[in-house]
Amino acid sequence: MTETHDVACSRCGRTAAGIAEPPVAGDVGQLVYDHVCRECWSEWFEQSVNVINHHGLNPALREHRLQLYEIMKEFLNIPGRTPSQ
Repeated sequence: MTETHDVACSRCGRTAAGIAEPPVAGDVGQLVYDHVCRECWSEWFEQSVNVINHHGLNPALREHRLQLYEIMKEFLNIPGRTPSQ
């Protein structure tokens, strides 16, 4: 069972419940887990469908996935460079 944890959310600025587990593998997933609340993650998850469709991204392709991660980090206000995955 995953423990509940609070985060100082990088997007909304509130201290709130974080997501249950890293949403993707690697450093990017850990950044989201450590810095994004559940509500803001839910908003990104809905927005990501629009981003994927608008930009014609295929998340199975590494280059497209990295582009999606950069857009996600901007949306969620997560600082730093996206590690390559």
